[in-house]
Amino acid sequence: MTTPILSCVEEVGAPKDATPESSTFTIRCYVFSCLATPTLLALSLDRRLAAQAMTLLIRIDGALRLARADWNADRFRRLMRLRSKAVRRLQRRWSEVEPKPRIPLGNMRRRYHANIAGYLYQREWVQ
Repeated sequence: MTTPILSCVEEVGAPKDATPESSTFTIRCYVFSCLATPTLLALSLDRRLAAQAMTLLIRIDGALRLARADWNADRFRRLMRLRSKAVRRLQRRWSEVEPKPRIPLGNMRRRYHANIAGYLYQREWVQ
């Protein structure tokens, strides 16, 4: 079971003496296959569960970025609720890993505001 990684790059092509209206935009997408899956099988059970929990959290964070970009407030709210459960799962799995990892897990807190625009724009204080 492999999860492909999609990477899209926007390129602007224009001759040296061209006007801005004559430039062309090209979007090139590349698909990379994930090679990390077979290496997970070599890990012990506790490390494998921690790696799966971390992968789940990374996927949820990616989906959050997409939901924010789509301005889908309902999906954003649902993913934020799901994210807190995934963070607790990862913290629990990380604490059970033996021997203890050298790198601490750190703070995985993310600010939440019901209005998606609260994340996109800085507030201007009017006095």
